[in-house]
Amino acid sequence: MGERIMNVKKFDMGLAILLEQTARSIYDKRAPSDVHPGQWSALRYFARAGRKARTVAGLANYLGVTRGPASRAASALVKQGFLSSEENKDDRRSPIFSLTRKGRSVLRDDPIKRLARVISEMEEGRKSVLIDSLNALYAALIPRSVDKDS
Repeated sequence: MGERIMNVKKFDMGLAILLEQTARSIYDKRAPSDVHPGQWSALRYFARAGRKARTVAGLANYLGVTRGPASRAASALVKQGFLSSEENKDDRRSPIFSLTRKGRSVLRDDPIKRLARVISEMEEGRKSVLIDSLNALYAALIPRSVDKDS
């Protein structure tokens, strides 16, 4: 694997670094309450997911991680007061999470909105190229079949 990385063209490596820096720039400033990038993703997920999907397993699937990190993220958000949890009548081992008033409030200042505003100002042709390019990158990077429960 290391040899393969060494053989990447400088231009392609530079482009990959630019993409990484662009993604990180969304979170260039600490937002209210010091929400971390992964926590923002979790908050967005819980804000949009249906009731039955608002579980650790649902979050893990959405984030593409195992249940351990998803559980720690949800627990931290509960501890910070952004989420509440309640018993899941279908599976008592898997609580249902909901945004609290504080969670909804902090999402009003979601830093990803800054990126959405920049995208909204792009020409339609550039947006189409960006969509195609990002979809191709995402498809090439996601694991084909991963057991997310391990």
